[in-house]
Amino acid sequence: MEEILITVLNYLLDVVTATLLQLLVLFGPLLLLAFLMNLVAGQAEKNGIRVFGMKVYLWVFGWLGTSVHETGHAVFALIFGHRIIEIKLFSPDPKTGTLGYVKHEYNSKNIYQASGNFFIGLGPILFGTLLLYLLSRLLFSFSFSNMVIPSFTFDSLTGLSSLKAIASGIADNFRSYVNIVFTGEQSKWWKILLLIYLLYAIGSSITLSGPDVRGSARGFLFLTGILLAFNLATLWIGGFTLEFFRYISAWFSGFYFLIILAMMVNLVFAILLGAIARMKK
Repeated sequence: MEEILITVLNYLLDVVTATLLQLLVLFGPLLLLAFLMNLVAGQAEKNGIRVFGMKVYLWVFGWLGTSVHETGHAVFALIFGHRIIEIKLFSPDPKTGTLGYVKHEYNSKNIYQASGNFFIGLGPILFGTLLLYLLSRLLFSFSFSNMVIPSFTFDSLTGLSSLKAIASGIADNFRSYVNIVFTGEQSKWWKILLLIYLLYAIGSSITLSGPDVRGSARGFLFLTGILLAFNLATLWIGGFTLEFFRYISAWFSGFYFLIILAMMVNLVFAILLGAIARMKK
């Protein structure tokens, strides 16, 4: 009896561990980059408002980022069967400070719709990055096919040598991207300026607001429960689900590169705008 109990407890521990690893491998890098982008884009916005003023900044840069951000919420709300009640892609409200919003409702008893809140909250990150990829492909025929795509696994998130390899891969991709943009066959000066604008404006939308985090947290609990139940029923077969998540994360890692690139552009803008703001004093 004691041996059976120990076996059951070990299996439950393996289930919990596998679930945590799956969530970490798939969403860990994404959430970390979104957090860093929040800090960088927030500072760039503050400095931009100091230089241009609120109204000019919003209508030159903010309108696009806000529109993309809210569209990301709306797209994933529709994917997960939510009903959109009201949507404002860009409607600044001086009283509340709100720039746009998506109001939606769903059946809280529907597991698919309830777990969808997690992805709806992350919608701006996923949609904004996909849009940057499509625009890069449209302007410069950019593709991941000839680039180094680092794979984010549990080992790579904890091993120093693996992290160095990922950093090296990202640096190689950055050089390749710069070469395509500045010296490639599709390179033109107006395309370069447009891309920089898009990386800044759209990149600044790849963030999570307070309401986004709260909405995602509700869906995250449902998603975690689903994964726990699935692993409980299938882990005895083998760890094939973790391998599947590693495959998905490897596919996502190409988009992580674009988030980092957009973050770098936002950082440059934050520094330049900050310097200009200090000069104006």
